[in-house]
Amino acid sequence: MVVVLAATANAALCSAPAQAKPLAKLDASPGSGGPIVVDSAGNGYVTWLRTGSPETVMFCKIPANSSCRKPMTLPLPSGSNGEDDETSQPFPVLAAGDQVWVVAPRYVQGDIVYWLSTNGGQSFNPPVDVTAPEDYADNTNVDQILLEPSEPYLGDVPPVAYFDIASSNPGLGFSWLPSNLVAGGSQKTGFQFESPGSGGVGGAALGEQPDGLPLEAYWLDSQAMEIRFYRQTAGNGTVAQLPQAWAGPTTVGDGYLPQLASGPHGLFLAYEAYPHSNTSLVPSVLDVSAYDTSTSTFGPPKALVTDPQSEVSRDDGGTIDENASTGELAVAWPKFAPGGTVMRLWTSSNGSTFKAGGEVAKVGFAYAGNSYLALNNKGNGFVTFQDHNGLELADLTPIEKAKKKHH
Repeated sequence: MVVVLAATANAALCSAPAQAKPLAKLDASPGSGGPIVVDSAGNGYVTWLRTGSPETVMFCKIPANSSCRKPMTLPLPSGSNGEDDETSQPFPVLAAGDQVWVVAPRYVQGDIVYWLSTNGGQSFNPPVDVTAPEDYADNTNVDQILLEPSEPYLGDVPPVAYFDIASSNPGLGFSWLPSNLVAGGSQKTGFQFESPGSGGVGGAALGEQPDGLPLEAYWLDSQAMEIRFYRQTAGNGTVAQLPQAWAGPTTVGDGYLPQLASGPHGLFLAYEAYPHSNTSLVPSVLDVSAYDTSTSTFGPPKALVTDPQSEVSRDDGGTIDENASTGELAVAWPKFAPGGTVMRLWTSSNGSTFKAGGEVAKVGFAYAGNSYLALNNKGNGFVTFQDHNGLELADLTPIEKAKKKHH
């Protein structure tokens, strides 16, 4: 992501302060955020919606340490036409071999569309429309999708891959999509948790417990602003028994915008901790907590930074990611400072101590939603976010290290 300037322009900027590498614009008119994942070679895979009538599903494979060169449009199923057939947030998911999945629930249709690539994202098979009831229904928004290599509770022989889906607003939902489920299937594959709490669910996230079973964290969009979670406790049994195979809700504490990451070093929760009983002048603390399997709770939080309430948002935040090979953790979170919004980074090699990585991107006004982060096994990676310029992509190079040459 290097911009070559003319010699005269370069001379004019010789005394300018250091800047981050220029951002690569994924889309000037995005209709969603840009979830991103990386493979073992450091290539990124990002998906998003492009505004239109209807909105279109976009995908791009990004070479390691580069930017999006060849974005492609993924077609909707035959016969789709108009806004009623639009998908919600699409998600990229990597599977065994060269498989790349793009999974996109549809709110109005109450179904899921997915595309499968068997050649590493170079091309995709035609879309498959999965119309199993309750896969994605009611007034819900998808917050996160994870790939489970094998879900034993459906009794498949051999085990197959499943996509777990967290959804929220106004309630809390959980769905799963078997990769071998054919279009038109009638298997019930989702449910709503009965008692998530009062005030409405502000957002949800998924992670894997060390035993491989999912955990769904969420926050209540009310005056209380509590963070809670449900955890799956058993994997065997029939589909009808699955809602009873969860324990919760368990309260983590006061806060909002929970994000989960899981991998070799375990399951971690990042969130803004804020005691709702105090005034708005009380600062907000960005915390990270590790999941303790012995107590089935999240342990004591580690404070990464304390921000004034004027420099955080209860609707817009960041995320946490854990590299699937090394277990390295990274947290990317914005700061809405008077001098301009910036994206900050913290990293940890062990999940116990975190190092501030500085500011990795300058953000324009009108930041929206959550950032998405993908950390490669060399300590770098990608972060995406939305601002008034569109859907942006940056690497994790700190601003102060991206020095401009001086004459």
